[in-house]
Amino acid sequence: MKKQYGTAFKTTMAAAISLVAAGSAHATVTFGDGGASLQGILNDITVAPINNVSSTNVNTDQILLDEYWQISGSGGSFAQIIIELAGNANTNTVGIYDASDPSKQVTLFSGIEGAGAQKLLSFANDGSVIINFADTGIDFSGNAFGYFLNTGGNIFYSDTDLNNDGIDHMVAFQGQGTDTIDLPATLPGIWSTNEYIMAWEDIYGGGDTDYNDFVLITESVNPIPEPSMLALFGIGLIGFIRRRNEQAG
Repeated sequence: MKKQYGTAFKTTMAAAISLVAAGSAHATVTFGDGGASLQGILNDITVAPINNVSSTNVNTDQILLDEYWQISGSGGSFAQIIIELAGNANTNTVGIYDASDPSKQVTLFSGIEGAGAQKLLSFANDGSVIINFADTGIDFSGNAFGYFLNTGGNIFYSDTDLNNDGIDHMVAFQGQGTDTIDLPATLPGIWSTNEYIMAWEDIYGGGDTDYNDFVLITESVNPIPEPSMLALFGIGLIGFIRRRNEQAG
């Protein structure tokens, strides 16, 4: 039994080290239309301090470290679709994947859902992924995950190193705590600093690189600084060993 856990430890730590090395920040996305379309979306949802003028500039305010995320101490993350303009709208799905095992995936939004659709994501203390208070039956190794867009033909990950075309398909923006935004399904409120807008390009090879194909906002999540990744995987490993001990006992 000790030998088995030793192998699991070495394998998990090797994966963690590889992930940290691979998940380094990537260059700022260059938009095919100069950012005009995505900027227009942010402007359209802004109602104050200047109506239809966002304080966020899509070219200069991008978050460079947007590969991996974790839910904050509240334990839950609310997400809402702002807009979906893709030709693949009926088949596109957006969800999360386990940072230590990208094959473990949970869908947040399916193709039939459009602007205003809302989801609540949380993790139970055993790693169970909970969507709208329902257990998905999938367990993650810890509180570290990435986002993905599945077009039905390709899966694009928030970690560019996992994308077959080598292109960054997601760009993210953090609220500055100054703008009031009006989203499709909720009353206007401050776009706070714990809320992030994520915008996707859904065509393999980059398409028109306007990143307006799927745009959502999510709260109570934080991008994970690279030095923190190993610590998080250590926590995940402790949980893994604990569960294995409980099952063996």
